[in-house]
Parts: sequence; C-alpha cells; structure tokens
Amino acid sequence: MPKRFVIIGGGAVGVFAALEATKGGAEVTLISESEIGGRTTWDSLVPSKVLLTAADTLRDGCYAQHRGVNVQASPVHLADLMERIRQRTRQWGEHQREALQQAGVQVITGVASFADPHRLKVQSEGAGEQEITFDLALVATGSVPIFPPSMKPDGKRILAPRFASTLQTLPERMVMVGGGVTGSEFAYLFRTLGSEVTVITDMPRLLPRADEEVSKELEHAFRQMGIEILLSSPVESVTATDGGVQVRLADGTVIEGSHAFVAIGRRADLARLNLESAGIKTDAQGVVVNEFMQSSVGHIYVAGDSAGPPFTLNRGWAQARVAVRHALGLATAPFRPDLVVEAVYTQPQVAQVGITEAQARQQGMVVQVLRARYADTLKAQLLGESEGFVKLVVERATGRLLGGAAIGAHAADVLAPLAAAMALGATVETLASLFPAHPTMIEVLHEAART
Repeated sequence: MPKRFVIIGGGAVGVFAALEATKGGAEVTLISESEIGGRTTWDSLVPSKVLLTAADTLRDGCYAQHRGVNVQASPVHLADLMERIRQRTRQWGEHQREALQQAGVQVITGVASFADPHRLKVQSEGAGEQEITFDLALVATGSVPIFPPSMKPDGKRILAPRFASTLQTLPERMVMVGGGVTGSEFAYLFRTLGSEVTVITDMPRLLPRADEEVSKELEHAFRQMGIEILLSSPVESVTATDGGVQVRLADGTVIEGSHAFVAIGRRADLARLNLESAGIKTDAQGVVVNEFMQSSVGHIYVAGDSAGPPFTLNRGWAQARVAVRHALGLATAPFRPDLVVEAVYTQPQVAQVGITEAQARQQGMVVQVLRARYADTLKAQLLGESEGFVKLVVERATGRLLGGAAIGAHAADVLAPLAAAMALGATVETLASLFPAHPTMIEVLHEAART
C-alpha cells in the first residue's frame, strides 16, 4: 500500500516536497493555511524579486552608453510595478496549484496541529475540524518576521517586506532598520528607484554572515550610490508621526524620514503545530533535525525555515528532497548545508557557498585564499560591470575546495559551478583546468583557481 504522506505547509517548500513525494509513489495530502504558494509567493520572495528586477533593469540603463547604445531613461511608474507584482504572484500561485493537481496531491486548506505522532487535527474556516492520520509527515510551515513592540509596522509609514506590493507612493526618505539580506536588498531597491536611503544596523558591518571582504565591498558600493550607513547603532524605537517617521537609536540620536522599513530577522513559524503532542523536540532556532531532516520522531521530517536559519528557499528545497527520499526509503545522501549557494540580490550582487576564510581559520584549518577580479575578464569589461571579485578558500595541503565568495555582476551564477565541484569532491586544480566559453562572466571563477 502507498504510504500516507502529509505535508504541513503550502508554501514553496511544501509544494516541492509534495511533488517529490508523489514521484516516490506516496499518497500525498498537503495542508495549507492559506493560498498555495504561501508567504514566499504572495508576501515576500516573488513581490520583492519583481521590484528588484525592475531596479536591475534601471541599473542596466546606466551601462547602456558604455555598451554603445543610447537609451532614454523614463520615470518609474509605481502603479505599473504594483500591477506587475499582482500578475506575477497570481501566475506563480496558479502554476503551483496546477502542478499539485496534475500530480494528484490532495489539498486541504486549514491550520494543522498534532494530536499525537500519527494524527493531525485540521481546523478549516467554515468547515470545522477534521482529523487526518498519516504514516509519514513533513513540516514546512516557514518563518515569520520578528517585530519588537517598539517597531511594529503599520503598512503606511512603517513598512515590512509584506507591504512591498501595496505601496502607493515611492518613499522620499527611507530609513532601513536592519542590514542583513532583506535590509540590504530593499535599501538597494529603494535607492535605485529614487528614494534617499539610510541603513541602520546594530551589527559592525552589513551582511554579518558574509565574508568580511565582501561585506566591506558592498558597504563601499552602497555609499557610492548615496546610501548612508550607520553601523553598530542599535535601534530603540520606530514611531510614525503626522508627516513621516522618527527612528530613535539607543544612544538617543533620532533619525527622521518619510518612511521606515523594518527587517531585523525572522523565526521559525511553529507556535500552532502543538509539536509537544507528537514528541517533537525544538530549540531556539526551530525543530531539531538530523542530517536526513528527521525530527526526534523518526517518521516526522522537517524542511525549510521550520528547521532554522539561514532562511533561503534553495536551502529548503534541498532539505525537502533529502527528507522525502529518505522517508520513502529511496537512495539519498545527507543534506549538506555547505553546498547551498546563498545570494543577496543587490547591485553588486553578493554570493557565498561553503565556509568563509574566517570560519576556516577559526576551525584551525591551514588554507590558501585565491582571488580574481571581475575587471580582468573580457565579459565584465564589455558590460561595463567590472567592479567586484571572487575569492576561493582552499585547503592548502590537499587543494580541497572549502568555499568561496563573490561580489559583482551575476555573482550567484558565478559561484554555482563551485558548489557542483565541491559536491563532486573536486580540487582547485579541477577548476583551474577548465575553460568556460569566452567571453562569459563565469570565467572569473576559473581565473581565481589559476592564481
């Protein structure tokens, strides 16, 4: 008999897991609290990427003359961008719904909670409560933003990512609270669209998870764009006024703007699952899992933000594939977090895979750091996007690839082959011996290996 596999969460990771489970021959039920696609489709990733794509297009216009083309810049029509978001979210949501339908996945709309290790209660609006029994389960309920009481968004003057698709006017002076991935992306976005932007973070640098050299390079690029950056500056409160906002720092300094945007972190969304009834262990970051994404209850798996940070979608997909295949007894390797490429969609773009130089040295490794500049590749010169670099972290004795970081045009694409090489156990000599098509941006990765 097919295994009864329940997926809890109708976001992008849950949809992916449900489709993978049907490929493995399971009888799959997906429980989604809201519309298929979840916060990723409707509130965060898709809307933000529509806006970032528009910003990138505007930035491309800056390079047009360098490329021998005369392009007349036109003003940004915010209403058109908002309609574009509505179109893309509807289309992507429908695409996911159709994929589930074609795969034969049963979809139930409601809020799920565990009754015991093999039973779920699902509370559906207008339909009451129903009980579902299962052989296997996967939790993929995502994450929610963190908002201290003194920094609550109101959707008008004090914004957050979920309000990106409801803007009616472009903020004149945006105060960005938070210098992580989301804060950096939206700072770049608003500045490119024409807002004055100030970034405030309590950390000593932007992107604290990133390689330090890369972080410093992004700070320099932001300042060149006219973005003001206040580091090591904890925010005490964000208050809406009649004509704007006041952001009060812990030292008493008050920064004023027309709007504020709060992006200081997220946490796993687990509160309503009643995990204790199933005996599932959690910690401060999320559900505790092993290398195959099993929780403390062997037949219940977890993927995506529910398993803790970093909160990236490709990481969640990778985890879901491992989890589903392991649950169904199919051959699979353990989840390897070091193979997940993390990207920040600013300009210049930032990407990272594996461990950083600092992490390697902290672990007592003897490493060699190899670098190449974008400026030394023809493609970057042709495009006029010659700022940035790639660095590789290599175990000196063996040549084993430990990780890499990049800042520059298409940095995430440039690092993708590095993740593949690491997965295959390749050495730096393998990368050095390969010559991609010329001219391409990806050549900078192989140039770094040859330095």
